[in-house]
Amino acid sequence: MELSNRQKQILGELIKEYVKRAEPVSSNFLVEKCGFDCSPATIRAEMLNLEQEGFLAQPHTSAGRVPTDKAYRYFVDHLLKDKESNLPEKDRKAIDKTIENAPKNPHAMSSGLAKTMANLTNDLVISGIRDTDEFYRMGFANIFELPESDEVENIFGSGSIFDQFENYFGQLFQQWPALNRRGEPDRDVVVYIGRENLAVGDPERDTVNEAVIITHYPLPKGYEGISAVIGPMRMAYDRNMAMLRYVAKKMGELE
Repeated sequence: MELSNRQKQILGELIKEYVKRAEPVSSNFLVEKCGFDCSPATIRAEMLNLEQEGFLAQPHTSAGRVPTDKAYRYFVDHLLKDKESNLPEKDRKAIDKTIENAPKNPHAMSSGLAKTMANLTNDLVISGIRDTDEFYRMGFANIFELPESDEVENIFGSGSIFDQFENYFGQLFQQWPALNRRGEPDRDVVVYIGRENLAVGDPERDTVNEAVIITHYPLPKGYEGISAVIGPMRMAYDRNMAMLRYVAKKMGELE
């Protein structure tokens, strides 16, 4: 479906607001807070069209709408495609400091990057040494502080999230070459949203609510590093993608 300019604007603003507030977004809110020059009735009609096309869903107890995984995919592929997000200076400085101060070995570098990025994003971050299948995971506490914390088991499938970790993310990182050929607009940063994660996770899972943003970069001593930001689909894609791009760029400059 080709979206009209108004529908693109509605979808973009609705996603941004839902990311901020974790609450369904109504037509009245969009008109009052986002500066649409039309009536709430017109926005409601457009939102209904977007819902019928699978971009929005309506929780049973709410008059507002929430984005679907299809909406987030459109947002990433089209609405962010031509918009280069700049990483805030304080975030750049934190990453620069981590890279400059870490011992020049792949283990220290991966661990330091995972910790710094988890602190910056408030999501779960995994950094690994692909050649050795060693992973450093930081930010599990962040997941439990989200409004979606009651769904944390859904984010990682059935059973203990710690038991699931090695299998799920081991497969994710091993599939980097395949991910890199999927044809995303930016091949240095790959985004998996919702049910797309079934390709690397447990195909028996009933619900898939996570988003994964992944990149790779050179590590000292000839190793390959790989990092992912993992969280609910309601994540700040622009910020997280900009952060991973910056990490990959800075690590590439060390070669």
